[in-house]
Amino acid sequence: MDQLDKIKAPIATLVDNFHSQFAEILATKSEWLGRAIELLSASTGKKVRPILVALLSGLPEGKSPAQRSIDAAVLLELIHTATLIHDDVIDEAKTRRGRPTLGAIFDNRVAVLMGDFILSSALIGAIALRDLEVMAIVSGIGRELTEGEIRQFESADSLRLDEANYYEIIRQKTAVLFASCARIAAITTEASTEDKERFTLIGELLGMAFQIRDDIFDYYKGDVGKPTGNDLREGKVTLPLLHVLLQQPDSPETKEALATLSQHPLSEEGVARLTELAIEGGGIRYAEERLMHYIDEAKQLILHYPDSAYRQSLLALADYIAARSY
Repeated sequence: MDQLDKIKAPIATLVDNFHSQFAEILATKSEWLGRAIELLSASTGKKVRPILVALLSGLPEGKSPAQRSIDAAVLLELIHTATLIHDDVIDEAKTRRGRPTLGAIFDNRVAVLMGDFILSSALIGAIALRDLEVMAIVSGIGRELTEGEIRQFESADSLRLDEANYYEIIRQKTAVLFASCARIAAITTEASTEDKERFTLIGELLGMAFQIRDDIFDYYKGDVGKPTGNDLREGKVTLPLLHVLLQQPDSPETKEALATLSQHPLSEEGVARLTELAIEGGGIRYAEERLMHYIDEAKQLILHYPDSAYRQSLLALADYIAARSY
C-alpha cells in the first residue's frame, strides 16, 4: 500500500464511487469522446482534489462524508480535467504522465472540443445539485483559472520580476481550485460560516504549495507527469529563478538571464543556463522553504479540529503534497 492509499483509507468507498460517477457523467455517443474519456481516466493523476473534498467533509465531526460531497467533487475534477486538456494544447505537449495527450492522438482542434465537452458536463452537473452556492463556485472557477493563465503569459511577455505578482498568479491559476474544493466540502456538509472560511483557507494554502512544487519540477529532468523546462521555454519566470534574479538584480548573471529570457524561442542551451542559475543560486531551496510555509499554515488550521482518521489523513495529504515526486 503506497502513501496515497493510506491517506485514502477513511474514504476508500467514496473514492470508488467518485470514479464510477466521473465516468457516468461523461457518458457519450461519440466514439472519439468515449476513447478520450478512457484515456483521461488512466492519465489524470492521483485525484488529490477529490480526496481533499472527501477528507474535509468528514473532518468536523469525524463522520463519513455525505455522498453529496462526492457529487460536488466530481464536478470540480471535471473542470480540472478540462483545464489539463487545454493546457496540453497551449503547451503543444505530446505526452502527459508518459501517455500521449489527446492532441497527439487526435489533433488540437478535437482536443479543445473535448475539453469544452467536459467543462459543459461539469456545468450540467452543477445545475443538477440544485445548490446556488455550489453553482456559483463551479461556474466561476473557469474564469479565475483562465485569467490566471493569461496573467502568467502577460508577466512572461513583459519579463515582470515581482514575487507578490507571482503569488497572485499561482493563487488564481491553481490555488483557487483547491480553495473551491475545500469550500464546497464545507457547503455540502452544512458547515458553519467559520468552518467554510477555515476550509477555504486550508484549500488555498495547499494549492499554493502544490503549484510551487510543480514549478520546482520544471527545473529538473525526469518523469514528473509533464515536460520539464516548458515554463522556461515560454519565458515564464517561476519562483526558483525569480528569487535568484531578485536577489541580485544588477549582477552580470541576471542581465544575461534577462537577455536569454527575451529570446523567442528559447534554446535548449538557454534553458540549461537558467536552470543552473536557479539551482546554484539557491532558488530551489528558497522555493521549498516557501512551499513548507504554506504547508505548515494549512496543518495548523487542520489541527483546530478533533483528532480522527480524517484529520490524520489530511495531515498526511499535506505532507504528500509537499514531498510528491510528480
